[in-house]
Amino acid sequence: MKRTLVLLTLLTVPGAMTPVGVQADIVSARSALSGGDPAEAVKLATDGDIAAQLALGEAYLTGRGVPRNAERAAIWFRKAAEAGDLSAQIMLAQVHDQGTGADTDAAEAARWLEKAALRGDAASQLDLGGRYLEGRGVTADPHRAMMWIVKAAAQGGPEAQMRLGAAIANGIAGAADPAEGLKWIRRAADQGYVEALMTMATIYAQGVLGERDIVAAYKWFSLAANMGDDRAMQITNAMKERMLPEQLSRAEKMVREWTPK
Repeated sequence: MKRTLVLLTLLTVPGAMTPVGVQADIVSARSALSGGDPAEAVKLATDGDIAAQLALGEAYLTGRGVPRNAERAAIWFRKAAEAGDLSAQIMLAQVHDQGTGADTDAAEAARWLEKAALRGDAASQLDLGGRYLEGRGVTADPHRAMMWIVKAAAQGGPEAQMRLGAAIANGIAGAADPAEGLKWIRRAADQGYVEALMTMATIYAQGVLGERDIVAAYKWFSLAANMGDDRAMQITNAMKERMLPEQLSRAEKMVREWTPK
């Protein structure tokens, strides 16, 4: 009987992307702060300069050029976020997630995260998908979760592809389809994503989709080991002791010929 893949925890790694058009203004505001002239940055920010608002938020959060003050950081992030800055929206979501400078509020964090996700930020889309799976700050909804995870995976990120593959394999929002899930996990593995490499290895080692394939399992474990995974290294060394010379030769040839896509 075919075994179903174990659903892997949705890890979130929020990312921030600042539009190119405001980079010069941010550099200018940061320069003023690092030069000991926060008044200039404050004036710009007070006058509605979004880049200066974001730079001040960062400065107060880190204590760079001004005394560290998480509450003031949150105020400036909110101003920039309300003005439509993507990076500020992501930062404000983190502020409410962590309760740094503002009340911990999962619903408010999700609200700002959704604004970033709607603008195409892949990390926010993946994070939001996880929240809809868990019901964290939003009403649990596996279909909306899948919608956001699919959007993130479509942008090519291996973590999102891995999460989508696991969700499909486990039937999070429909019938379980391990074979289709494997396609997405394979895409992540082909980029050298260690979690996907280990999952591919386990699939072949345990025969999740059919017969066990020790050669393919060795290939994926070895690739994970080459990426620095200690557990994969231990498994690979143990497998060498059990494999026939011909099997080991084929497996190592596959490892040598593999290149990330």
